[in-house]
Amino acid sequence: MKCVRRTENGIEVHDVPVPTHEGVRIHVRSVGICQTDVNLARMGPMPQTLGHEFAGELDDGTPVGIEPMVPCGICDQCRRGDYLYCSVGHSMIIGIGQDGGMAEQVVVPQRCIVPLPRGLDARDACLIEPLAVNLHSLSLARFKAGDRVCVVGANLSGFGLLAAVAAAYRGAEVDLDPDSDHGRAAAERLGIGTEPSGHYDIVIEANGSEESIAKAAEWCRPAGIVLLVAGYYSDKLLSVGQYVVKELTMVWGTWYGHHAAGRAVDSAAALLARQPAIARELISHRMPLDAATDAFALIESDEPSLKVVLEP
Repeated sequence: MKCVRRTENGIEVHDVPVPTHEGVRIHVRSVGICQTDVNLARMGPMPQTLGHEFAGELDDGTPVGIEPMVPCGICDQCRRGDYLYCSVGHSMIIGIGQDGGMAEQVVVPQRCIVPLPRGLDARDACLIEPLAVNLHSLSLARFKAGDRVCVVGANLSGFGLLAAVAAAYRGAEVDLDPDSDHGRAAAERLGIGTEPSGHYDIVIEANGSEESIAKAAEWCRPAGIVLLVAGYYSDKLLSVGQYVVKELTMVWGTWYGHHAAGRAVDSAAALLARQPAIARELISHRMPLDAATDAFALIESDEPSLKVVLEP
């Protein structure tokens, strides 16, 4: 079968044996390329198949999403239910520590399966994972309905737009401080404001640059919260002035887990089913798996794009 790996020659499509280990077989129908994949590709060769944002069908044709975590189940964190903080760390993430979904097929543990609500197609369900990160992160930031929220940056994969729609869905007044014209246009079509003003209870930093981190503090009200979700793959020089004077709280959002009503991935699937416009606006390009090299190059280029999805 075909899969996508980062080799000495860059992003390449390879032929590998069909996986035969124990678990549930997924015939992949969509896999998103995110900022993590792009940054992993920049770091050099890796032995695993890429792809942690993916969805597909079971052998019987049932469409499913995926929570790409394989926690150990026995460490202190797992035993108290916080499997997202499993002691094995990043090695438990499918597509990072083990073979991922940029392939025609992948085998995952049963616990990874996310049932899809009616109305959510597997071709769009690759958005479950990044949307779940944002829903989980809002909980970490003690978000409450009625908060004013500003998102700084749409991000190269549209991640900031997912943060905006997640906050709006939970009852926030949301504005986006866009980092691109196409990000601004997509936000407006989703009903997100693009002319931020005043100060905000929570500012979500979704761009990842030092300039964006500083701008987030400027938009935040005194004693407010800056939620950093962009993914930070190198050290950042933090301009602390506004953070100190305003006594801001910094919260980092990385994972997804469970809450009183269930898993964050299940909440994300429900939101995507209720609002199909999210996938329509976020997914800017759909490309075949064979075009993975071109897809990564597209994201790194100046051509406008948001979520680029590979479809095996």
